[in-house]
Amino acid sequence: MKAAEYDLMRAVEDRHWWYAVLRGLVQDALVGRMPPHGRLLDAGCGTGGMLEFLQGTMGGLELAGVDVAEDAVRHCHQRGLSTVQSGAVEALEFEDAVFDAVLSLDVLYHAGVNEEKALAEMGRVLRPGGLLVLNLPAFDGLRGSHDVVVSGARRYTICQVRMLLQHSSLAVEMIQYWNAWLFLPLLVWRRLSRMKAEQEPTWESDLKLTPAWMNSLLAGMGRVDAGLCRKLRLPFGSSVFAVARKMKLQPGGMQHGSN
Repeated sequence: MKAAEYDLMRAVEDRHWWYAVLRGLVQDALVGRMPPHGRLLDAGCGTGGMLEFLQGTMGGLELAGVDVAEDAVRHCHQRGLSTVQSGAVEALEFEDAVFDAVLSLDVLYHAGVNEEKALAEMGRVLRPGGLLVLNLPAFDGLRGSHDVVVSGARRYTICQVRMLLQHSSLAVEMIQYWNAWLFLPLLVWRRLSRMKAEQEPTWESDLKLTPAWMNSLLAGMGRVDAGLCRKLRLPFGSSVFAVARKMKLQPGGMQHGSN
């Protein structure tokens, strides 16, 4: 991603409704699933919005972050997130089994990221029974101008995410689509954006702030949608959200998940 895109992300993520819904999903996944003073790593933390949110709402956690982009790390340090460091998610500079939870939010889909190596590294730094919280863009049909701008190379289905996690010895506790209520409008919009870009090569990001009242309305509807997607197990949405645990090694070399 270009520096300008990180600047845009920093400018909107604290207020944008989509990020607000994602923060709620992450918080719900963490509460009751990890120790009160546990250690958490945001692997591919971007400009630090999630870490700052968790710092304010789950203050007992020991937080760390890593991102390959110096521009992202700079924004994190400007937020006061001094524990964020530069580095690739495929080569985390941490010892084995030191974190109770690892976040990977819209990271694995980026061009240049090796999914299997990244998940192996996240699993390595997790303690046995530790938690991985994962979010990824869904369905190739939703590819559009935004994917090009942020260097998004691929999108996923629930089946693909489940297989990736299982191959990395991570036991899936919960997996769902979300943002289903905007699936059809997004599908139309993204196809139109691709057609427009083919005629006029001016790729644009979807990161734009709406008026405050509309942003609040969208955030509320997004939260309802995420809950319904989980309860009804809807088979579509613009994102896949998953919670998994690192399997514990048992005597004799057997592994099992921890609930």
